[in-house]
Amino acid sequence: MKFCQVCTSLSDIDKATEMARESINHKLAFCCWIRPIHMAIYPWKGELCEESEYEVVFKTNNVNLEQLTALIRGMHPYETPYIASFHGDILHVGYAQWAETIVI
Repeated sequence: MKFCQVCTSLSDIDKATEMARESINHKLAFCCWIRPIHMAIYPWKGELCEESEYEVVFKTNNVNLEQLTALIRGMHPYETPYIASFHGDILHVGYAQWAETIVI
């Protein structure tokens, strides 16, 4: 099964959880990880910023990529959010079969 992981980061765990749940409820992802806090250091509007963030990883198929990205953009509180996708294959047949029953 071809799949992709879509990643974003947020400073609010409640918003990260809400976004993950919405992606599952809309059958746009078959699993989400919310990874622990990491420190993001980046320049923004002439200042060096340091923020604690949670990374959200959405596991989905390639068919849902556009709709999932739209959901993330629509719910994301950041002006310019990081949204990236990484494509690959699920190598365990049983897991792939399960995943295909979850997403549209």
